[in-house]
Amino acid sequence: MAVLKLDKTDRKLLNLLQQNNQRTTRELAQLLHVSQPTLVRRLRDLRIQGVVSADVSLVDPISLGLGMYAFLDVSLHDQSDEAASQFERRIQDEPEVLQCYFVTGAFDFFLILHVANIEAYYQFIRRVLSASGNVRHFESRYPLKRTKFTNRIAFDERANQLEVRIPEPPAAKPAGQTAVAAPKSARKRSSR
Repeated sequence: MAVLKLDKTDRKLLNLLQQNNQRTTRELAQLLHVSQPTLVRRLRDLRIQGVVSADVSLVDPISLGLGMYAFLDVSLHDQSDEAASQFERRIQDEPEVLQCYFVTGAFDFFLILHVANIEAYYQFIRRVLSASGNVRHFESRYPLKRTKFTNRIAFDERANQLEVRIPEPPAAKPAGQTAVAAPKSARKRSSR
């Protein structure tokens, strides 16, 4: 892991971008009291380092009345690194899965899904979990009301400097090869 030092200007820039990434570089430079070329360089560096991973517009399916969310806790029969990695790779290809976390506690994974309706959720369970042959147990929960949603990380702009650890960039692959998630050899499993 590389150590990256974020100064006050970097952190304020990250906070501003998370509030509205449609601001012009001129407007951002004025808000940060830096020149526009300095701002462009800082923003480029944050993107290259992976701190800013994407510039996207978030569509809220709930406000549109489209579909439903489901929260899914999953426990695997075989909890070896290879089996867990295989599950993680399988989940990557499923468009209904918005987020997947390897977690502590009684379950191995926590998933957040968006599906069109309960029938689509049932089909997901049959196609992905039942067909895997390695799901020991799962529990579903459905939100009745969303009281808060944000994807912002609040950066303290008062501290002089903040050190963060960022992963080393992956080695370049020869043309034609695709990246596959490596097994997590440091993974620890709790005894149940």
